[in-house]
Amino acid sequence: MKRALLLLLLAACAKREAPPLPGDSVGLDGSVTLSPPNFSTAPAAAPALGPIESKLFAPEVVMEHQAAIGVAPAQKEAILKEVQRGQDDMLKLQWDLNADKEKLVTILDADKIDEAKAQAQAQKLMDDENRIKASHLGMLIRVKNLLTPEQQKKLRELRDGQAARPDASVSSP
Repeated sequence: MKRALLLLLLAACAKREAPPLPGDSVGLDGSVTLSPPNFSTAPAAAPALGPIESKLFAPEVVMEHQAAIGVAPAQKEAILKEVQRGQDDMLKLQWDLNADKEKLVTILDADKIDEAKAQAQAQKLMDDENRIKASHLGMLIRVKNLLTPEQQKKLRELRDGQAARPDASVSSP
């Protein structure tokens, strides 16, 4: 029993140390991801991008390389607008998710659980998660669509080159 508890604790700690990939799932902090989470405790270099993530660009990546890819002021404003829109949508969706999660917890708290009621509430919760994922995906698509093909190519090269070199952000003295 103690060993199982220790393993559970280690798994929880490992999960906190290795941040999930963008799009993995809906985390407690509201982060959204599409790939399975990485539970490894080993220090991770930049995680490999999945087939969906490799086709899109997180706003943070665009922001980090805005000068290198030549983001125009109008593009910057449009990207900021899309990110703000995505955050507004996400906040509303997270409220719905948390409300439905509370309802499911209440149902599961009963000594004898009504399985049909629990399944129906769980389905609502999963629908909320899917709406969050769809909202996040839509925002990523809109950000990519604001970039020219040349900017996308350069950003892909910068992002992929940085992922291949885990120490790329550390400068030499």
